[in-house]
Amino acid sequence: MNLQVASPSGTGSRVLDDLADVIGEEAACKLAFRFRGLRLYIPKDPASDPRIAEAIGEDLAARLCDALYRTTIPMPVREVERRMVHSLAAQGMTRQAIAERLHITERQVYRLLESAAPAIRRVRRARPIDPRQIDMF
Repeated sequence: MNLQVASPSGTGSRVLDDLADVIGEEAACKLAFRFRGLRLYIPKDPASDPRIAEAIGEDLAARLCDALYRTTIPMPVREVERRMVHSLAAQGMTRQAIAERLHITERQVYRLLESAAPAIRRVRRARPIDPRQIDMF
């Protein structure tokens, strides 16, 4: 399996998309969060690296090893953190509590939450312009 080709699941990361094709989106996110920023070697036997089974369970670890053994996967960092921050914020956690839970700075939490804001701003600027106004930009 080529880990550089995007799949239709749409997690925002090609690596996560390819993992989601094998073990499901939720398990792919759990695995990526556990090993974020590391290059994860997938052994042929899941017992060789029990950390994988601890992160996603025995059955999914076996499925992952069967499909991708002898593969080294660079686990994404930013996309995983962004998804986790948005998920925890939607659950009502404070910015400080999110930072403590994910072991990142509070400023990083604010930046990751603001990452969706430019799309919202673009939509708001798409309204009709009054023809009597001069274009300033």
